[in-house]
This record gives sequence, C-alpha cells and structure tokens, in this order.
Amino acid sequence: MGAVVRYESAVSPGLDPAGASPWARVRAVGLVVAVALGLGACKHGPTPAELRGAQYVIRKVEFEGVERFDEGELHEYMELRPREWLPPQRHWFYEGLIPVDAERLVELYHAHGYYEAEVVDVRVEYIDRKRRDKVELTFVIDEGPVTRVEAVEVRWPEGPPPGPSRAQRSQVFAPAPSIEIADIEEQVSLAVGDPFEIPAMKASAAALRDHLLRAGHPYARVEERARVDREARTSRVEFVVRPGPFMRIGAIEITGLETVPERPIKVELERTIGKPYSPGLVEGVEQRTYGIGVFSTVSITEEPEDREDAELDAEQTGAMALEVAVREADPHRIRLGLGLGFEPNRWDQRLSARYSHDNLFRALYRLRLTARAGYAELPNLIRPQAHGPVAELALYTEKKGLLEKYLVWTLEPKAEVGIEQGYQFWSTQHRFGLSRFFTRWFQLELSHTLRYVNFFSVSPTLGTQQTFLGLDFRDPYVISYVGVGATVFAVDRITSPNHGVVLGVDYRVAGGPFGGHYDFQEVSPVVRFYWRPIERLQLAGRARVGMIFPFGDQPGAPIDLRRYLGGTDTVRGWGLRRLAPRVDNCEPGEDYRDGSCESIPVGGNSSVLANIELRVRAWKQLWVAGFVDGGDVQAEVLRFVPAQWNYSAGGGLRYDSPIGKFRLDVGVRLNDTLLSEGEPSWALHFGLGESF
Repeated sequence: MGAVVRYESAVSPGLDPAGASPWARVRAVGLVVAVALGLGACKHGPTPAELRGAQYVIRKVEFEGVERFDEGELHEYMELRPREWLPPQRHWFYEGLIPVDAERLVELYHAHGYYEAEVVDVRVEYIDRKRRDKVELTFVIDEGPVTRVEAVEVRWPEGPPPGPSRAQRSQVFAPAPSIEIADIEEQVSLAVGDPFEIPAMKASAAALRDHLLRAGHPYARVEERARVDREARTSRVEFVVRPGPFMRIGAIEITGLETVPERPIKVELERTIGKPYSPGLVEGVEQRTYGIGVFSTVSITEEPEDREDAELDAEQTGAMALEVAVREADPHRIRLGLGLGFEPNRWDQRLSARYSHDNLFRALYRLRLTARAGYAELPNLIRPQAHGPVAELALYTEKKGLLEKYLVWTLEPKAEVGIEQGYQFWSTQHRFGLSRFFTRWFQLELSHTLRYVNFFSVSPTLGTQQTFLGLDFRDPYVISYVGVGATVFAVDRITSPNHGVVLGVDYRVAGGPFGGHYDFQEVSPVVRFYWRPIERLQLAGRARVGMIFPFGDQPGAPIDLRRYLGGTDTVRGWGLRRLAPRVDNCEPGEDYRDGSCESIPVGGNSSVLANIELRVRAWKQLWVAGFVDGGDVQAEVLRFVPAQWNYSAGGGLRYDSPIGKFRLDVGVRLNDTLLSEGEPSWALHFGLGESF
C-alpha cells in the first residue's frame, strides 16, 4: 500500500468561505500637465524599500514548465511580483524571498493535486539602468503528474432535510431550492476523473451548505474528507452532510432606539415573521431597516446561535428569533453641490442645496427642501444660440402609516424656471400622492397634480404657429391630472436590483372633470430586466411604450408634456429631446446648430423605446459599459412605424462615488430616418445615475 494522506475540514455555521473660455481651459490643463511632468522628472529621495536595502525593481516574473496555471494566478501567491499598472505599484527584489516564493508555489501545486511538483531553478537577470536598476525573474517548475479523483461519496447520517415540502417553503417570485437529496448532491462540482483540488473540494462543501441554508436550515453542517494515495495518484472524497432542523423566522426584537418610534419599524419588518429562514431573507431585513433612512448602522443577530439551544417540534421545525441592533443617524442633513451637465444641444451649470429631516416630530415624518440655481446654454457654452437661468425650489414631505399602516402619503409643491429649445418658462406645481405595497412585490400609486406654466422668450417659429401637429399652443396654461401607477418588482431587491424583472404601467388623465386647458389620457407600460451572473458583470435592458390620447372639448397635450426621446436617459446617439417631431424654418444648407435657422422639437403622441446595456466592473468603482438603444416618436395617435425606428450604439464609463454614480456615454447613430435629417451622427452625454 502506498503512502496515504488524509485531509479533513468542515464548513460550519458562522464560517463562510472565501465659465472660462475653452482656450483658457486648454492652457490651464496644459500648465498642469507640464508641472506634473516636471515634477516627475525631478530626483526624489529614497523610497522606504531603498532604505531597507532594495536596489532592483522587479520588471518581469516569468515561468517555464507551467501548464496548470496562468502567470497571473501564480503572481497572486508570491511576494516577488512584477510591476502592476492598475493600480500603479512597484515591487522590489529581495533575494531572500526566492525560497519563500518557491515554497509557496510548491504548496499551491500540492493543493491542486500535483504532489510531485517542485521548483527546479530560479534564474535572475539583473538589468542596470541609469535611473533605476531592474531585475527579471524566471521560475522553472516541474509540475509532475496530477492526482485524480477516484470516487466521490455524499453521506447523510441524519437522513434527508426535515420540514415542509419545497412548495410550502417557496415565496412568490422566490422559489425555494430543491430539498431532494439528488438535487442537493448536484452542488458537488468534483467528479470522478477530475484532478483532485482542495479548493474545489472546499467549494463543493460550501455549495452544499449554502443550498441547505437557502432551503431553511441555518444549522446545516458539511464535513469534507479526502484520502489521497500518492503512489497510485488517486483520491477518494467524502462529504458528510447534517442538514439540521428546518427553521422559520420568529420574533424580531429591535434594540438601540432612542428618538425613532418602534412601531413603524416593526410594521416594516413584520411580514418576515413566519417565513422560512434564508440568508437572503435576513439580508432583506437588514436592507429594509436601512431603507427606513434613519439608521447609520444595522446589525442582526440570529438566536439561538447553537442548534442544541433551538426548541423544535416533532417534525424538527423551530423558530429563529432575530435581534436587530441599530444606531440612529442624525436626522438632519445638509448637502451642497456643484453640478455640470452637457448634451450635444445643451450645457448647464448649477449650484444645489438640500436640507432633509428624516424623523420630524419624532414620528418619522420626512421633509426634504431642495434648491437649485444655475445657467444653461443651447446648444453649447462655446456658441450659445439661446441661454437663460435655470432654477428650482421644491419641498417634499412623506409620512407612512396614516389611516392604514402601509399607506405612504406624499406632498410635493415645486416652483421652477427653465429653458428649452424654442422657449423659456416658469411654472408652479403641486402634487399629492398616495402609494402602498401589497406584498413585497406589488405597488400601487395614486396621485393628483396641478400645474401652471407661463412661457416667455418664445421663438417666432412657435409664436407664429396657431396650431402645429394638432396641438394648440397656449400661453400660459393650467393643467390638472390624476395619475395611477402599478408596478411588479420581480427582482432580488427594489433599489439597485441585480437580478429579475420590473413590470410597470402608468396611466394619467388630464382635463375633463379635473379642469384645466388640456384634455388627454396617457398610458405608458414599461419592462426592465437585470441579470448579474458574476459580481463584475451585469446585463440590463428596458422596453417602454408611450401613448397619448386627446379627447374632449380641448384635445391635446402641452408642448412640455408630450413624448420626446434623445439624451442621456433614452436614445444616446441623439441630443436631448431631439428625437421627436419638429417645426423649423431651415432652408437647404442651413444648420440650426450655428444659429442660421431654428429647428424646435415639439414632441409627439406615440413613442417606443428599447435599451440593452452590458456593464463590466473594470477596477474598484470604475465600470465600463456598452449599449444599443432604439426608439421613435410619431405625431399621430397610436402610430408605430418600425421602418422609421432610430438605432444607436456606443459605450461609456461609470464611477460610483460617495455622492452618486457619474456617467459618461458616447452614442453613435446607426441608421438614417426622416427625423435624423440634419442631426449629428454622434452624441456625448454626461449625467448622474444609471439611465435605467
């Protein structure tokens, strides 16, 4: 019998596996670059590594004889590494680390079934340079033969998982994992004939336990064992699975409250009680507690922590209590900011200030006061054809639990001054809203909005139009409308979802019995989907249709509420609101962008929009995205012409900062249509947040 090595470990509860001119700006940037280059050319003092005796910077670390691993994988386990570029980092050469790294490499090979692997040579090439000496290393490795899996066995000394059926454990849009033994054992990734790798064995054990945790067994325990015959180069792997009792969420206790009332917090969490335990459900409790917006920290303790202390019935079912420990945040917040936005046909600069109070009267009344002021130039700052102030003063108040514990009441008065192509305006608006979640997945909203708009600096191109596209241009106007919205959140989490689908439809009716100068109905269904197969990658998509139906004695919709596309949030190969029917006085050879004529978008009654976007995390909080957009707007009611749909594609960058996600996109038009005549072939957009 050959030499035998035994490996034993366990995955236990609580242990998880691993305003100046553009030329002035150019000169300023050039000066900064010149200074940076000058400083970079200066001789700096010795680095800490040089003070410790290091003379050579490692330029390359290469390997010979390696087939099992990529060079980058081996570098991760070594002290002697080549220079890194993202983020920039130099590594210094210390000769005494060569045997340390050689031993690490051998241990790595042993962990992956290469028990005869050895480092047979290390070549060091010194390169003397004028500024800094460098060194190149080559590790010569003899991998030797690999040990393979001869047998895989999964044992259940306590029997199959106890508790209710899979259907009884499942929730709407959240089916429970299968509790059939054969399905659970499929979580084992090691198979007969595979190379025996300890990381793969541990990953299989972790997958078995994770499956049981998600099925409602918080005390699940999995032990993995391996018997290795080095002479035969075989391994027999065994997993011992003890699922433990099935547990539901029991009482929820909240500790750490000072000024925040307890009852609204319990109302927010009470729907969790009685549901089958799962790590995702506990995480959801934490997210909902944070979502209340008044806590700086939230931590959850599961009780009892030990299986032996759990009170179980005859069917090995019990209740797990949760202690939610919170620390209250300061309810007052003041934020000041400087904003810059640009589209191909609009630039704006603004200052903003926001005051918020999240626990007014110590009764969880929310108040948010926002003020913004700035200036906008159309089409751009360099050659403005129109310009004017932009400002907004908005008050938002919210209270949950009046009349009924799940009802959310909102009140939103707002005053605004703005500019669009063809006109400037000032307006006042008052919105009253009511919303409620029915289960975790379905939300209904009801609102009424009263809006007054007064136009000024109206372009003669609009002013001479008594009627265009069937729309009577009224100045000023009053509109009163009621809105109803329904949304299904079939996603893992409502805010910033990773997986799932969101289905929604918005309906509003203006005029008629509600008064005002316009009578119309509007319906806008939308679907959004998200898929995140790995942490660094997400695929997202959206499809939306908008339909306006004029009716009554004053049929039509005001120019600022009609359907528009184009810009950073819709079709990104177009400028803001440029993808829409337009009125203009341009003659052949004239271009509205140089001020020789005017081309003013006036919107339509029918629109269609589709987006698909791939987002990849490149480094830390920096993401790279690629997208394809499509859409169209027609003046007529219920008119959709696929042959005239407009498509664009492009890419961009996203950066998650403490104040929000910055987004820079470049979109290129892919086809020509009636609406694209005279429009640029590409567009650059800068904004905050994701487009959908």
